[in-house]
Amino acid sequence: MRIRKYDFNYGRRKMMESVAYGLGAGVLMPLDKLLAAEQDISKAYPDELYSVEAQTKGKVKVGDYIDKSNLEHVKHLLDPGVIEQVGGSEGRRIRIQAPTMNPRDLNNAVYYDATVADIKSGHKGKWDANGNLVDQSGNRWQGGLPFVNPKDGREVWCNMATNIGRADNACYVIEQKDYGATGKQEYHYNFQWVELNSTGRTDRKVFKGLETELRRQSVFFAASPDVRGTSFLSVWDYDARKIPELYGYLPEFRRVRQFPSNQRFEPLVPGAVWFLSDPWAAGDPFLTWGNHKIEERKPMLGPWAADFAKHDDMWEPPRQKDNPKFFDIPYEMAPEVIVTSCEPTGYPRSPVSKRVAYVDVRNCMAASNIRYDRQGKLWSNFEMAHGQFKGGGKDGKRFIKAADGVSPAWSWIYVHIYDFQNKRMSLCNHSKGAAGVEARFQADPEWLFNTYCTAQGIQSLGRA
Repeated sequence: MRIRKYDFNYGRRKMMESVAYGLGAGVLMPLDKLLAAEQDISKAYPDELYSVEAQTKGKVKVGDYIDKSNLEHVKHLLDPGVIEQVGGSEGRRIRIQAPTMNPRDLNNAVYYDATVADIKSGHKGKWDANGNLVDQSGNRWQGGLPFVNPKDGREVWCNMATNIGRADNACYVIEQKDYGATGKQEYHYNFQWVELNSTGRTDRKVFKGLETELRRQSVFFAASPDVRGTSFLSVWDYDARKIPELYGYLPEFRRVRQFPSNQRFEPLVPGAVWFLSDPWAAGDPFLTWGNHKIEERKPMLGPWAADFAKHDDMWEPPRQKDNPKFFDIPYEMAPEVIVTSCEPTGYPRSPVSKRVAYVDVRNCMAASNIRYDRQGKLWSNFEMAHGQFKGGGKDGKRFIKAADGVSPAWSWIYVHIYDFQNKRMSLCNHSKGAAGVEARFQADPEWLFNTYCTAQGIQSLGRA
């Protein structure tokens, strides 16, 4: 007979105290100490917090699928959007996999190493007089995660927004298929997505002397033919109170023009469910939103770590057999998830009343970003999974190298963006390549900047 050192509700009580008293992450030990010692998750959390069997009293176990028949046993572990998808007319099914215990596996290796180095050296974030992120010396942030033990909502949203892809330079190919309410595919796009941080970098260097900027982020549509050449460039100021400048190249006008800020709350192309404001729960500077709150901390099921081994040669996940709107992807337990909300105080014309993100404290990445309309009704969910790009392939040993040329690449794997009011879905996956563009984990940042991150660059792409 096994005697428990901690009763079943011990972990939940401790997390309730963390919310009430503004304490950081971790139950048995602080998360920063766990990361500094490079120990596994069991050292910071009692096992009932990462065991789906314990959380459901044996009704659901690893290897099972969640569906309508057993949803009642896991409702307390799911966000409201997933509950609707599984229990409603869509009939979504979700496979349960074992929890990830090594925090290194939940991060870009270089970013993780930078975070651990920061913890050991005492390098951490604080606020300046304007509420912006700086280091302890008052300089612009460089390094890994600024707030490893986030104690309030503002620290959580800052963590997510400072380096949204956890890479100094990122160059993805996104395959997007848009489905109508009946499940019929209506649109199909392939586009390049580029992120290039000027500050907030793990190499701790200001890129090209752009110290007044946080990042440049661009989108270039390579297909379908009717939108090919359409590009958007967003330039983020380091001052998180400022709305990013948004530029676009539209082939029919053959010139670059600047767009108003409310374009952030409109689809970029026909059929898309998502807005530029949505991705990674950090599509806008965190100080352009306000009333940041931590609503609760609790264990949850979610796509905290993807299963790349089951993806095909072009990196597309398998599909749910009876509903093409959904990928057949796994959920797993995370022992401590921060449920945090904020409101678009800097966007008075926004059609959004608030958004709620479900954030894994182990890497401070959101797996779910729920958007509510002005009436407070559930509108959409930007669900995303990140993971290591290894496993699968013809020999089962597929290994995609990260920027350092040694570690497995780590990035987002898939995204479901579901509109609950119209039952539409934008289904996206991180693609190996299509329509003349390819994923580049080892892309030269100078080439990325000149090709994708200037007005001249996106105009040249559009006219090519």
